[in-house]
Amino acid sequence: MFHPIVRMSSNPTRGSLRFAFVASIACAAVLAACSELPRRRGQAVESTSTPKLDQQKPVDVVVAPVENETGRKDVPLAAMREAFEKGLVRRRYSPLATEYVDRRVVDASYTPGSLHEEAVLQVTIETWDVSLLETRGALIVKAHARLLDAKDPTNGQLWSGAIDHRFDLDATREHYSTKAAMLQQACERIADEILAALPARSAGPAN
Repeated sequence: MFHPIVRMSSNPTRGSLRFAFVASIACAAVLAACSELPRRRGQAVESTSTPKLDQQKPVDVVVAPVENETGRKDVPLAAMREAFEKGLVRRRYSPLATEYVDRRVVDASYTPGSLHEEAVLQVTIETWDVSLLETRGALIVKAHARLLDAKDPTNGQLWSGAIDHRFDLDATREHYSTKAAMLQQACERIADEILAALPARSAGPAN
């Protein structure tokens, strides 16, 4: 029986060309998405480090009470201070216990270095904007941290970090039963962001 031979045209149709074009765009978009890297922590911080930080290699740090320059009374200063203490531990520093430090502060007997610390961390909150917290889960913060040589706090700045940033908490807002719990998380994110720009101590035996 004779079977006719059907020859396929070597010229692509307009539909096949369109499909190939769309497919190539889709593949390019997927590759671009896969190649995007997450934002590096500390990227929003303007920091300055001096050679004295590497020379002195401070270990024990006093975290001073957080200074509030916002004019607001709702800034969680205690939570912010605790967040910076935890953040220093993650950077392999050893913050002195708050109760121990505050006993000397209340007695007005504390001067930098009197607790045998090598450095003092001062944190200042300049802006605390919660106008979008309820609707967008966003918090706008401007803050500044300075690590000072305890032996020469007036002229002995070892490191500084400043931030003016919007922190978005909406994605995790449902995990917190109270506003205080959400603000605690916000403080930890702020501290981690700023301290990410602080060189971590080496875990070597010399330290």
